[in-house]
Amino acid sequence: MKNYFLSILLIVLIISCAENPKYIGNSDGDSELVNSSEEKLSKDSSEDVEAAFEQLGGLLNMGNKDDTDNKKDKLPEVEALEKLLQLAGTQTERNDGSIQEMLSSVGILEMLEASGVSREELEKLINNPDSLAILASEARKKRVAQKSVTMGDLTQGKLSDGQLSSKSSAAGLSIEEAMLLVQAESGIEATIEKLKQVDSLAGTNTMEQLDLETAQQVFNAVEQRKEAAANLDEKEKMALLRKRTTQLHNDKEAITLLAELEQIEADIASGKIKASPQYESFIKNRRKRAKIYGSAFKTKSKKAMDKFRKLNPDLYFGEGAGGTYVGAGIGATAVYLPLGKMAFADKVISAYHPKQQINNLNNVIGEPDVLYGYEVDDVTGIYSLGDGGDLTVQFIDNALTDVNGPDLYIFEYGTVEPTDLEISEDGKNWIRVGKIEGGVAEVDISQFVKPGELFYYVRLKDLMKTTSLPGADIDAIATIGSAMRLNLDSKVLFETGKAELKPEGIHALKALAQSIAVLKRGNVIIEGHTDDVGSEASNQKLSLARAKSVSTELKKLIPGTGFKWRERGLGESKPLVKNDNDKNRAKNRRVEVLVLPN
Repeated sequence: MKNYFLSILLIVLIISCAENPKYIGNSDGDSELVNSSEEKLSKDSSEDVEAAFEQLGGLLNMGNKDDTDNKKDKLPEVEALEKLLQLAGTQTERNDGSIQEMLSSVGILEMLEASGVSREELEKLINNPDSLAILASEARKKRVAQKSVTMGDLTQGKLSDGQLSSKSSAAGLSIEEAMLLVQAESGIEATIEKLKQVDSLAGTNTMEQLDLETAQQVFNAVEQRKEAAANLDEKEKMALLRKRTTQLHNDKEAITLLAELEQIEADIASGKIKASPQYESFIKNRRKRAKIYGSAFKTKSKKAMDKFRKLNPDLYFGEGAGGTYVGAGIGATAVYLPLGKMAFADKVISAYHPKQQINNLNNVIGEPDVLYGYEVDDVTGIYSLGDGGDLTVQFIDNALTDVNGPDLYIFEYGTVEPTDLEISEDGKNWIRVGKIEGGVAEVDISQFVKPGELFYYVRLKDLMKTTSLPGADIDAIATIGSAMRLNLDSKVLFETGKAELKPEGIHALKALAQSIAVLKRGNVIIEGHTDDVGSEASNQKLSLARAKSVSTELKKLIPGTGFKWRERGLGESKPLVKNDNDKNRAKNRRVEVLVLPN
């Protein structure tokens, strides 16, 4: 219900802003003129709307079902939402500052009545999960159209855009140029004397015909016009930074973005980067907002980690290993992953798309990175399965295992569409977990698997619910219940048929030890594997001896008591590929190191 009200609120605010434009543009569309005739929203309050609106985007994109449990501190996004309600004219009393209190039915109805949202539009929202983006797009187009009001409209036909820029006097000055000269000498406040000066310099009597209120609007507009606008390259960077600032995916990304903006601001100040005034101002404001969003993300990150550790007090790799991630869209949950970046799928094994649209297939690999705008099709970083399509991915450096609570997280853009899920240890024998739906992307596999089992493959199949982007729209797939998996080639470690480590083998283990030591703690299982040459008994004996050699060396390289060690010799029982040629046999001769949380 909260998400429903948030959706309504977002549409109301967009449409409300569309009905009260901040700018009036000239006929060429090259510049925008401030409409100072709006009495209810000054320039400052309009900037508050823009800032608060983007913070509302942060709220929608970083929602957490557990936020309502802690009402002691008010996050910046909540304050922004209160500001938006205030600017929209809602005077609802609030007792505790909670989202539920702020979004009371009275407040929503007041906003609906004031903004003119029709019942048909609301029904579209209810019946179509993608209608929010559609209505936002329509409102944005409406707002752009309203920006095309001309100078003639502003001055009731007494001064056109052409008159403002034309040069008809002997001095060769346009009204606009004359106005800038007067403003530079005595400021932008409109007076009768200044209007006469402008007319005198431009050789007209146009300005004297305007009342002082209208003349002040023209003065303000011309003053704003003179500021150099951002160039095309800067505008593209600004558009991307708007998305990145309000659509953070993980706690480390928040830190990186803030550092990036601080560096750009410093480079502009030092002259290293030549920037337009508009771009310079944009970077300054963006840096401030990134700091706010980063602080809010830090709060959510701690909540997500605490929630995980409460469910799994002994299942923890250490603070430096894990990370918190947030999906895209309204009410997306913050989820803590014990292995952080390593927890995500590493390889696409196969995919079927009904229309063969697989260009963006690798978007499902690695961390979530979806970015989207107001337009329905303005989205990057996802792969749409297509109606009835399927996708199989593999985890190479980690494995899925059962823990307390959710074990797998599907980062999906938009509504979580009905999707069938299967998991497998070897990519051949599959366990059907069932259907994911109802806005829940977390999956608990406990009732389908045995404790300690490890799975390396996940298969998703869309169950054909039609939306604007056909099929489930996948951004990333991650294991919450994770085990690190590292694979070493026996050829690098040992001579043929031997279990003593070679010098280059010891060197390889030093690099591997660094990867394990990052985790601080865990259960280390070292498995030896062979090909099918020789007897099963001899292969089992050799594989165990090799596992023990690797374990002994790693214990020297990773001192401390944070890890528990175990060795297993599996011989030829678990080949990666068929032992039908020399190349495949070489792949099967290996030592695997698994690190499971304690």
